[in-house]
Amino acid sequence: MSLDQLLFRNEIVREPLVAGEIERLLATVDRRLQDAAHKSLHPETRLEQAYHAILACAVIGLRAHGLRPVGRPGHHVVALESLADTMAVTLDRIDYFQTLRDLRNKDIYTGASHVSDSQAKEAVEEAVRLAEDTRAWLRAQHRRA
Repeated sequence: MSLDQLLFRNEIVREPLVAGEIERLLATVDRRLQDAAHKSLHPETRLEQAYHAILACAVIGLRAHGLRPVGRPGHHVVALESLADTMAVTLDRIDYFQTLRDLRNKDIYTGASHVSDSQAKEAVEEAVRLAEDTRAWLRAQHRRA
């Protein structure tokens, strides 16, 4: 769904960027990635930290455009979906991020998730890749990061 469609449906709203906001969000991404890299943590915890780094990158994309997801159920889905329009992330990657969201939700809300070491490792690698892409996009488009 395009940013215009998300605005029309009131899934996102226009909100001016606050000074230092992108930098604070990037620091959040870095902290989440640092935590996700700790192999001593349970795979579910590592995957959750990687997912939250990915989500923060999606929020950065929106905020850099002067947009914010509306705080209601489904806002994670919307933020991840917006990556296609904000930073030209491919739909297959977005689908993968949505899969991580599902795994995280199963763990948090039902305790039914069984995340393997390899799933956690892949999630961390993808989160690192998106963080790198986000920084490159910020440098190219917004002269930041």
